[in-house]
Amino acid sequence: MWLFVVVIFVLFLYIYKITSPSRRIYEFAEKIPGPKYYPIIGSTRVFNQKKSNIEIVKELYQEYGPIFRIWIANKAIFVLSDPDDIEVFLSSTKYLDKSFSYRLLDSWLGDTNLLTSNADIWRSHRKLLTPSFHFKIVEKAVPMMFRNAKILCDKLEAEIDQSALNVEKYVEKSTLDIIGEIAMGIKLNTLSSVNNDYLDSIKVLSTSLLNRFLSPWLQSEIMFKISKSGRDYFSNLKVIKDQGQKVIQERKKLLQENHKVFDENDEDDDDGRKKLKPFLDFILTQANFNDTEIENEVQAFMFAGHDTTKSAISFCLYCLASHPEIQDKAVKEIRETLLNGAGEPTYNDFLSLKYVENVIKESMRLYSPVPFISRKIDQDVQLPSGYVLPAGSYADISIFLTHRNDKYFEEPNKFIPERFEERDSKRNPYAYIPFSAGPRNCIGQKFAMLEMRIIIAMLLLKYRFKIDENADPVIIESSLVLRTRNKLPVKIERRKIE
Repeated sequence: MWLFVVVIFVLFLYIYKITSPSRRIYEFAEKIPGPKYYPIIGSTRVFNQKKSNIEIVKELYQEYGPIFRIWIANKAIFVLSDPDDIEVFLSSTKYLDKSFSYRLLDSWLGDTNLLTSNADIWRSHRKLLTPSFHFKIVEKAVPMMFRNAKILCDKLEAEIDQSALNVEKYVEKSTLDIIGEIAMGIKLNTLSSVNNDYLDSIKVLSTSLLNRFLSPWLQSEIMFKISKSGRDYFSNLKVIKDQGQKVIQERKKLLQENHKVFDENDEDDDDGRKKLKPFLDFILTQANFNDTEIENEVQAFMFAGHDTTKSAISFCLYCLASHPEIQDKAVKEIRETLLNGAGEPTYNDFLSLKYVENVIKESMRLYSPVPFISRKIDQDVQLPSGYVLPAGSYADISIFLTHRNDKYFEEPNKFIPERFEERDSKRNPYAYIPFSAGPRNCIGQKFAMLEMRIIIAMLLLKYRFKIDENADPVIIESSLVLRTRNKLPVKIERRKIE
């Protein structure tokens, strides 16, 4: 019995030691407001499971202000929402390394992709991959995006006048099909499948990773693997890994059968536009990536390329359903722009949808697909707000809070697309960052904006989106992307031809 007590006591001392912050970090961190630090658990007790973490972060902001500190075990995390402070990190090449939280994704996405890699790997990969997202190449994707958007419209026919519409389910299948066909060169036909294990597994992984981040004891790989959350994670990880490998092998086979190799010196089309070559072709043949790097990039692009866009489109439809007058104005522009010409709408037609673009921007302001991004702090940082963040800590940039700053956005909680009609020269450019900003911004933002324009325009031409008044209130949650705990209360009816 005494031996057992001694073992437990020694184990407690060991855990206490490895989860205690250094004195220097603690002294700097405690000068910044935030919830109380407790040994081993830090301040994670504020994250009550009954409340969404977005709601908790909003409460912390209201209590402590535009910069506050939280502890995840011994790790000091400073949540920033003031654009002046954010600019220090995003505008500089000094702070390109992501925080420890991204390392929790290594078993899934690896550490050699644009999303999670360290600065050195990111620089080399970004330089190689940027030509794959040239706007002239993105332009060539319009017919495929348009065709997939029409398939989505057809699939939604079965949901007309149904109150139980799960719009996110349809949109995420469509965005996965688009990233599969255009970026990977593989037709996944997800929208035609009743079930999709890949998408279901991503939801499980996202939930498990959020739980792991907020549970200091699960940050140990051993503890995570034996936990229920870890067992769920790894059983679903195999599904996702298998899907990524299947895509790679299928594309390799197609390239071999067609004897078609990506050549960056290929001539342009007759109209001067770059030929559309799948992103995967490039990394398979030209980028000198090894097998691990190829798999990591494919996993990252398949996940981020569909899930963030799904989130943005779904919340945009929710905003439009909540504001019928804005929806009508958007539809008027879409009809005038897309229905007057002969044949299918062109790239320039979709670019001409300026009001629709403002609608998308405003919905991403309120419901940023990526609610936060995080950076590692390798050297002491003096912020414009007056605080010093110590080396060895982490900066979490809360895009969600930043976008609702009343200093830069009048009536910040209201949906007002007109606020983007003219560029506000007085607004700090880091006050609106749905695709991040600076050197490590999103490589696919032009692709995503075009995809959103096309899908939303095609859906609005065919359907009127309405709020289901009998549904439960929306509860939003910050996972890897912005999600809802429950379904968005959206329903559709066939739009009358006027």
